[in-house]
Amino acid sequence: MPTHNESNNIEMSTKSNLAYWITLINEQFHKKDYRHARDLILQSLANFPNHPLLLDRLFIVDQRWNLPIAGSRVHLTIPEEDDFSFLQQCYADEEFMEQLLPMGRKNQSAESILFALRHSEFSVAQSKTMHWIIRKEERIDAPQVLSNNNLKPIGLASLVDIQIAHRRAELLVGIPDYEDRQRASLITMLLILNFAFNQIGLHKLTSLVLSNNPHSQKSTEAIGFIQEGFRRHHLRDPKSRLWLDCYENGLVEDSFRENPVIARLSKRFLGQDITL
Repeated sequence: MPTHNESNNIEMSTKSNLAYWITLINEQFHKKDYRHARDLILQSLANFPNHPLLLDRLFIVDQRWNLPIAGSRVHLTIPEEDDFSFLQQCYADEEFMEQLLPMGRKNQSAESILFALRHSEFSVAQSKTMHWIIRKEERIDAPQVLSNNNLKPIGLASLVDIQIAHRRAELLVGIPDYEDRQRASLITMLLILNFAFNQIGLHKLTSLVLSNNPHSQKSTEAIGFIQEGFRRHHLRDPKSRLWLDCYENGLVEDSFRENPVIARLSKRFLGQDITL
């Protein structure tokens, strides 16, 4: 029977084995116990700091994915069950959804929307996506604590097709109302750029824009994205059955850091230069 010291030595030897930690972490991912998985990853990084495999796992369950993002009168919040009616309204607006999701979509039933809202935590681990409700601050006469009660939902923002190994994601931003879109779309974009490159550590953002939406393409390029391609007859309109072209755009971190337009606009609208 091993002595106390021998038992301690065996335990220390086991915990110094990377395969031991990877097995434990993968078991929790398989169980979808992402909280426990995150705790184990943080423990293992104490023994194997900056190990790329562990950092990839941590990226998936990083708690910063689930934090709201606050800007100047515009906020990005994690969807909750109270947002059900607003989401239904957005999904029912076919013209809006076709511009927001040019790659096509399935009709969302009430049950599927509610299920997604009840399981929104760790969405990166579950579906490689991240969704926000875009909200604007309502003007109020009496001072009170800021809450979702005085934040009006005005649109949707998402990071989809999140590639863990490549630190890449496709950006989607949509605001149905024209006036809200004019006032809030730029701030929303800046908030997501700040989150993507400065907080969560993405290396590249991509954006697909239909060629019949020149305003969106112009706005995408104005904020710093570079047109990397033009996909001819890439999509088919489900109603007209016509083939549609689309622009393929990208913004890598180095270009983000060197972009004077983003630096100037972020200082003006967010109060800080997010390119630094």
